Amino acid sequence: MGALAGVGTGAPLLPWLLLLLLMSHSAHAAILEVNGNLSCRCAKTTSEYISPKKYESIEIRPVGSSCRRTEIIIKLRPSGKVCVNPEAPWVKKLLKRIASTKKK
Repeated sequence: MGALAGVGTGAPLLPWLLLLLLMSHSAHAAILEVNGNLSCRCAKTTSEYISPKKYESIEIRPVGSSCRRTEIIIKLRPSGKVCVNPEAPWVKKLLKRIASTKKK
């Protein structure tokens, strides 16, 4: 089998690697593999404020070996889940309140 056109001629290798990943896996899985975030649950986050009255529960997933970012997932009443941006000011305040109640 001959070399891929452009490989070894100074053309960037990354586009070829991405093409190979896309051909061997679904596009979604390939994107996660390239990012190294195999177990991340949040594809998108929102910074829009959500009233605590709507919360059923909050899941905090810290940075780990399978997901390289902190994820905050709020389960809403009566149903549904939303991923929120951990850098949003209201989320930072929420996390501080949670941390302070755990210390008591």
